[in-house]
Parts: sequence; structure tokens; C-alpha cells
Amino acid sequence: MTLARSVLELVASCLVYSIIIILVDFGIVFVLQRELSQVAYALSLVVLVEGGLSLVVGGAAASFSPTFGKIGATVFRSEPWDAKRLREAERTARVWIATGLILLLLGLLVSAL
Repeated sequence: MTLARSVLELVASCLVYSIIIILVDFGIVFVLQRELSQVAYALSLVVLVEGGLSLVVGGAAASFSPTFGKIGATVFRSEPWDAKRLREAERTARVWIATGLILLLLGLLVSAL
């Protein structure tokens, strides 16, 4: 039950983040474009781009976090990279990836309208 609960909490938080992002995007696009048909087109494009960027950032954070940690420890003399920091970086990457996936799905839904 703990795994299912944590997955549900992750999806719920990412859904809230995605809705906030879409509402902000809608406000900005609506101010710039007054026609409703143009708003839907521009909003779907913006949301798809943001979803893709979120997936790229999340994937990079998950893939390269140990490398960046070692570089930071060597160059900037920061704390050495340990398993706890790796788990935290992976947890953050999961949020980015899940939010990007939800944004992509919502962008496709808006473009279908």
C-alpha cells in the first residue's frame, strides 16, 4: 500500500503543477491573442513545448546527477555525492518527468479541441 500511496501522491502533485502551468500559460496567451481559435492553437503549442522541456530536464537530472555531483565536489569543493543525495535527485527527476508527461497529454488534449 505504501508504494501505491506514494505513486498516487506523486501523480496528484504533478497534476496540480501541470494545471497551474496551464492556467498561467492560458492567461499569458489570452492577453497576447484575443481570438479564441488562436488561443487554443498557441496554448497547445506552448504546453507541448513545456512538456517536452520538462521531460528533457527530468531525464537529464536522473541520468547525470551523479556526474554533476562529482564535478561539483571536485571543482567547487562541495559535499561529496552520497546515496541520500542521489535518491533526492532521482525523486526530483521523477516529479519533472511525471509533470512533463501530464503536460504533453494535456497539450495533445487541447490541440484536439
